[in-house]
Amino acid sequence: MRSANSVSPLLRSLSRPHGFEPLRVEGRLPEYLRGTLFRAGPGLFERFGTRIAHAFEADGAVTAVRFDGGGAQGASRIVESAGYRAEERAGRFLYTSSASWLDRMRSASKDMAKTTGNTSTFLWKDRLFALMENGLLQEMDPATLETLDATGLGVVTGAFSAHPHRVASLRTTFNFGVRYGRKMNIDLYALPDDGEPSKLGTVEAPWQSMVHDFMATERHLILFVGPVQLNLLRAMVGLGDVTQLFRWRPELGARLIVVPLDAIHSPRTFELAPFWLWHFSNAFEDADGPCVDFCRYPEFSLGEIGEMESTGPLPLLTRVKLDLKSGTARETKLFDVPCDFPQVHPRLHGARHGTVFAQTERNVMDRNILGVTRIDLDRGRSTEWELPAGHVPSEPVLVPREASQDATFVLDLVFDSTTDHSYVAVLDGEHLEDGPLATVHFDQAIPVTFHGSFAAM
Repeated sequence: MRSANSVSPLLRSLSRPHGFEPLRVEGRLPEYLRGTLFRAGPGLFERFGTRIAHAFEADGAVTAVRFDGGGAQGASRIVESAGYRAEERAGRFLYTSSASWLDRMRSASKDMAKTTGNTSTFLWKDRLFALMENGLLQEMDPATLETLDATGLGVVTGAFSAHPHRVASLRTTFNFGVRYGRKMNIDLYALPDDGEPSKLGTVEAPWQSMVHDFMATERHLILFVGPVQLNLLRAMVGLGDVTQLFRWRPELGARLIVVPLDAIHSPRTFELAPFWLWHFSNAFEDADGPCVDFCRYPEFSLGEIGEMESTGPLPLLTRVKLDLKSGTARETKLFDVPCDFPQVHPRLHGARHGTVFAQTERNVMDRNILGVTRIDLDRGRSTEWELPAGHVPSEPVLVPREASQDATFVLDLVFDSTTDHSYVAVLDGEHLEDGPLATVHFDQAIPVTFHGSFAAM
């Protein structure tokens, strides 16, 4: 385990949880930027005198910035789930690898899990949820960030992933949940903008794996199962932390499972060479079948999450075109600069797009350069806000201004290691190279956040 001095500053506990309070603004906020940015990530890395083994096991924190057309207020609170409160009463860990083996077995025997809410935020019908890798939805009060109850919305009995995707033209959000057992099953869900959520069906996976993200189009759901295998026995008996439960097995290859929305029980499976992905950017329908864009890693790793710089192989924006008639898959690199956390204009989710915004990382003259980049796929060009040295960006969140896919505000929560505090940069998506229109400053460092969303006022 790392010494305290070697811990990334992004992997430290939130020092001062607080409700909404005025934030310092530098520059001029756009008058028509009105609404709330929500972001989620791990918030507590030490409890009961013990440091957790991995960020994925941490209790979450939700951070928010409320824009009113001229000023901004911010809040950051720990996700105080029922499991978190039970641990506080007990004075020790009851869940995850930080708990004693006996406590882990006791929780598992009662089918009890903690909804940490440490990965992403999800907005649906004016409700705010903090999501984790594999659990129920943890509801939060969007006005105060106080923790409410965990819920399955009446349809989720096992898990709801941290990566729901809305198809704008269908006015429906789709998601999946993984159930481990003798075989790994993937449950599929639909949450319409109007109407009640439903379970669409279940797909069987080829092996026990980690399924982090997926994609949805107007006709299909696309699931990725990479060559990473879960040691189910170790997981069942509570041996080891999350990094010790999954093994890279490139000989398995990768799979893309294409599930027709009008024939859920008739999926098609495409075999590909081994690779790993954490995040898709989008998917759309072509003449022969769906096309999926994602950030492709040559191999799997859990070790660099939350670090200031990457030391392993970096991901490249890639497209795979799936031909439903021939059963073939064709892979194409879309962009030469390593990137991740890709985003497209919200109105184009599930439809053809030409622009991707992403967090980029490149090395020039032995200097690591981090940026927020707009990638023009149609013209093969890009523009970038190159961050100052010591500043670390997060996933860009897009706020549409107009119908054009470039006409957005880009909101990015940045950690400034030179002053040990975090700020939100407000950028013009059409002119990233000009730098922030304004920056909104917290008085503390916010721990690493993974994903966010924006609720327009």
